[in-house]
Amino acid sequence: MPFRAVVRGGSIASALLMAACANLNPPPQAAPEPGAVSTLDRLASNPCNEMVASSLAGVQIPVSDVRYLTYGLYRDIRRGEIVGYDAWMGLNSQPGAVVVQLDSLCAPQQIYARGGARLPSAP
Repeated sequence: MPFRAVVRGGSIASALLMAACANLNPPPQAAPEPGAVSTLDRLASNPCNEMVASSLAGVQIPVSDVRYLTYGLYRDIRRGEIVGYDAWMGLNSQPGAVVVQLDSLCAPQQIYARGGARLPSAP
């Protein structure tokens, strides 16, 4: 189940600095398959769906395998601004979830698997 996190800090810069210090590797990106963004929009409308679709394509997960999509938010607690998102996706082919972490502008920061899910192996 996704969680909702709050970034306790002063700014987007502090959230980005935390990501840089964590040695995050942005996920590979590829052109989304036809209809991928509209499929994600039907599951959960969010301005980051295009980048999530590109991240899925980059790790070769077909959008047809996505069972659900839900977003968690990171907010600057002092200003209330969104400083990032986590896109949690359950897959039909396996348990757990694949998570794409994005910044406030929807730039992908990392992709990882939770709860028994696995990312496809690199070619």
